[in-house]
Amino acid sequence: MQRFITIVLVVIFALYGSSLAMATDPEEPFQSAEAIEPAPVRHIALLLPLESSAFGEAARIVKEGFVAATMREQALPLIIRVYSTTDDPLDIFVSYQQAITAGAAFIVGPLTRDGVSAIASNKTLEVPTLALNSVDNTKALPSKLYLFGLQMESEAHHIAKWALSSGKNHAIVIGDDSSLSKRLQTAFIERWQSESGKTTESLRYVNEPNTLQQFRHLTAGDDRLIFLALDSAKSRVLRAYLDPEAPVYATSQAFIGNDNFLLNNDLNGIQFMDMPWLLQPDHPAVMAYRHTNKAKSTDMERLYALGIDAFRLMTHLLPPQSQRINEISFDGVTGHIHFAPPNQFIREPIAAQFEQGKVQLIQSSQDIANHEGQ
Repeated sequence: MQRFITIVLVVIFALYGSSLAMATDPEEPFQSAEAIEPAPVRHIALLLPLESSAFGEAARIVKEGFVAATMREQALPLIIRVYSTTDDPLDIFVSYQQAITAGAAFIVGPLTRDGVSAIASNKTLEVPTLALNSVDNTKALPSKLYLFGLQMESEAHHIAKWALSSGKNHAIVIGDDSSLSKRLQTAFIERWQSESGKTTESLRYVNEPNTLQQFRHLTAGDDRLIFLALDSAKSRVLRAYLDPEAPVYATSQAFIGNDNFLLNNDLNGIQFMDMPWLLQPDHPAVMAYRHTNKAKSTDMERLYALGIDAFRLMTHLLPPQSQRINEISFDGVTGHIHFAPPNQFIREPIAAQFEQGKVQLIQSSQDIANHEGQ
């Protein structure tokens, strides 16, 4: 039995003064396919692990952001059906095939890395698919599979490009043994060392007083900068032990919200990148969409923003396309979004720095986009 929820798009002006995509019956906004077995009909499928104990909360926030975007953008020519899955790759693959059988003309999802890998294993896709995560090997993907998401490796790559403008030649990369930290270290080092004359060394974070004391000496030097492949808590501990003269860079992991003055104060001087949704409330795209009170952390806020930009990107990809895929470029709430061959959509984050417990933007999003294109 297919498991999905149908959102029927109509025009409503009451709340936002523009076309809203909502269900036809305000008392019954979603229709379960378990009660009705519909005949095949062309539609957009939103494939999310809403039934997963591990990823269900994230999936619900992404869905809420996606729906929020439908309320702000122009009405679509197709209805949207939400296919609810677990996080099991086989279940995701089966639901994906069910969506196609039911008439899906475009699919958004899956959300999990394993789910995307399951879809990517099918070398030929029948319909365009916008996956909300990545895979380990992005060089041999089906032609109709597009990748877009919040990949931290991409963020580390952008930070390395940004750090190249510092004039320093030696990067000290500090991380731990977690799989995410290792991926961030690899992404940063690969981009940093792609420039001639740039060198790196890797240091392991250990929360042990004698080891921490050594970091001041290990990070000292006029030609050095530091990249932290660590979460916010570990970055706060380590900050006091680093050479105060060395520039320090970190990913969005370091930022857990503007209302954490005391915690942010421990990160003073650290430069990082994150999305306009969290850093730039006066950004035109950010001001266009309602916020949610269901996001309990900055990580959930980022996923909500992902849902918004996933919808916006989908509208650029829906046929008939008025522009070529490699020409798609717009300012999203997650950053400036553009196509990177062969199958990825990259988001360019914006730069900021912790100063006296507050976050200060370093450059405008357009400046960052221009810098990243160099």
